[in-house]
Amino acid sequence: MIARAAISFLLVLLSGMAVADDIKIGFVDIPYLIDTAPQAQAASNRLEREFAPRQNLIKEQKSELERLRQELDSDSLNAVERAQFEREYRKTERRMKRDEQEFREELNIQKNQEFKKVRVYVLDAIATFAKRHDYDMIISDGVLFANKTVDVTDKVLFELQQAIARTDEQQGN
Repeated sequence: MIARAAISFLLVLLSGMAVADDIKIGFVDIPYLIDTAPQAQAASNRLEREFAPRQNLIKEQKSELERLRQELDSDSLNAVERAQFEREYRKTERRMKRDEQEFREELNIQKNQEFKKVRVYVLDAIATFAKRHDYDMIISDGVLFANKTVDVTDKVLFELQQAIARTDEQQGN
């Protein structure tokens, strides 16, 4: 329903503007920009560095759990030792599952925050691009076809790449 209203509005707007000369309309593939923008890669790298120690800890816990499982599977344990190893195994397994769940939740929260920033940055870059190049309209979602002549996605991506290069130069990287 909303999509129909948006398309109807766009058609009315375009038909009203058709009498004007040189209407400039562009299309941008926002999901592509968000996936390929260097700012998104930088955010991913930051998250990877930040969460690597915890991820390594979980890997160590899994290794410990596997070691305990192998010990339990061996025939060399008496009943008392087997009961002790089973308790240790369950305790380690619970701790690992809890740590893994907390890790995933915190990583998802951080990812959402980082990529929200990237999305805002991309939308600002699109608006800046449109103003700088005198576009009357930039459209995105809901487009079934966009001719390459109106698809400005790569041009906006180039500006995003230039922006991060300028940031790197300013930071001395």
